[in-house]
Amino acid sequence: TILSNGSHIQSRQAFSPYNRIWELPSVEFRGNRSRMSITSVSGHLCEADFGEAYRWGRCQPEALFTAPLHTHVRDSNENIKKTLQQEAKKHSILFLWLDCDLEGEAIGFEVMEVCKEANPHMEVFRARFSALIPRDIFRAMSYPERPNPHMNDAVKARSEIDLRLGAAFTRFQSDHLKGRYPSLTKTISYGPCQFPTLGFVFDQYSKIQ
Repeated sequence: TILSNGSHIQSRQAFSPYNRIWELPSVEFRGNRSRMSITSVSGHLCEADFGEAYRWGRCQPEALFTAPLHTHVRDSNENIKKTLQQEAKKHSILFLWLDCDLEGEAIGFEVMEVCKEANPHMEVFRARFSALIPRDIFRAMSYPERPNPHMNDAVKARSEIDLRLGAAFTRFQSDHLKGRYPSLTKTISYGPCQFPTLGFVFDQYSKIQ
């Protein structure tokens, strides 16, 4: 509504029923009147995983620390990908308006990669804004930035560490404990976030004892 400046807004269905497309027929961007199509994503488009050779039971847990990772669009996001690529073919500019934090930057790079598969020549910009008010929105339009690859790398590094540690220790703990306690059938899943929490719990238990 802010970007349209009171002009007519059209909406149409996308491939995903939860991520519609909004059309703004005349928006000023970098000194030109442009047609803008706006759609959304539902969090991260992609996920990373290990190959078939590294499935549970096919390798030792420690092999996951160096195993190659494969990144792909989640099955649940295939319709969003189809919408992005369909729209990318119709436009010359991709303008990313995601959360202004590390995760938002990483999601933006996922969107960019998907769109550039369909249109490699798209010029890409990034909006930096902190409030949904006209002043901030129009400032972001007037002073577009570029996506920050260092922020994206930070998220990818954290994500890879979480995956490798979590998968390796989950497999190790589950197999080890099931060997000691035959009645245990559940997966014992812990990741880097849970390790310090367990330390706090054990420390408090020790103090109580």
